[in-house]
Amino acid sequence: MMPSSHLIVNNEMKLSCKFTSVFLIGLTFCLFACTNDEIGGNRAKPVKEISLENYASIADSTLHKNVKMYRALNFNGDTTEWNESDCNIKDTSFSCYHETCVGCYTVKICRDANNKRIKCPSYKDTIYDTTYKNINFGENVLVNYIPIAKIPKFNRDTVQKVLSTLNGHACAQFFEFTSNYYLEHIGLPEGFTFEKRDLFPFGFEATSRSGKCSVGAANVQYTPNNDNPKSVVRRLPEKVDRVTYQFFNGSMKSYRDTTITWKLVYKDQYGRGDTLDITTKFKVDESKADTTKSYFGRREYGCYDALDSKRCK
Repeated sequence: MMPSSHLIVNNEMKLSCKFTSVFLIGLTFCLFACTNDEIGGNRAKPVKEISLENYASIADSTLHKNVKMYRALNFNGDTTEWNESDCNIKDTSFSCYHETCVGCYTVKICRDANNKRIKCPSYKDTIYDTTYKNINFGENVLVNYIPIAKIPKFNRDTVQKVLSTLNGHACAQFFEFTSNYYLEHIGLPEGFTFEKRDLFPFGFEATSRSGKCSVGAANVQYTPNNDNPKSVVRRLPEKVDRVTYQFFNGSMKSYRDTTITWKLVYKDQYGRGDTLDITTKFKVDESKADTTKSYFGRREYGCYDALDSKRCK
């Protein structure tokens, strides 16, 4: 008897055909365009082998699959769901990871012994019997643990120092701030704004026209390719957020030799944080009138990067 050949129907269902004749009847293979949900995801147990005489009956059959899922609470008290194979559970902690490819596709090709393409069979329907198990809440918990990202401490002394002297040009960016924290300001003059640079590939810029200043996305032409596959990742504990802000004087008023006391509010991705008192002396350097075009490699405003100190030197 010749060895059995295997028929892969898709990334969720795998069949194998056992042939009793002496000829190799079929060969099936899958060509994957890119990573799909099977990576890091749930892999169902192979179904029973189907003999050759029942090959055609697949189309009229229903596949029953047992699926085991985990449920876990995150730091904010939200319930998250995971495939059993997504999670690594230890005695006192656990972690979960799932990656989904958005825009990926699977090409399925079936051939017979003569290398002739044939129609690939598929089940008429699939019924999932799903059971859930709670990891860190409810009765019979597996681990008394809430996963949380390890976020570096906010360096208050350093931040006070780097914000002590800043450029006071009208309608201009005067600072760039990168850290693991979300920022707000209290007490800066009207027109001063903190813009979250991560929202746009080339950040923001300040422009003046007809005696008015406006702060908006940098006027750089680019065309994103939305057809490219994208990887979407969920994980516990969550990845530490990296946030970059651009500080702007969005008014037409220059601040020359002006000292202002204000408050910087900082919070991490879980909402934990504090308020820091800042005293800033604003000055104007007329030799550096254009302070907004950082994306061309010229940076003439203050900079602080808590994650990469060399970047701001």
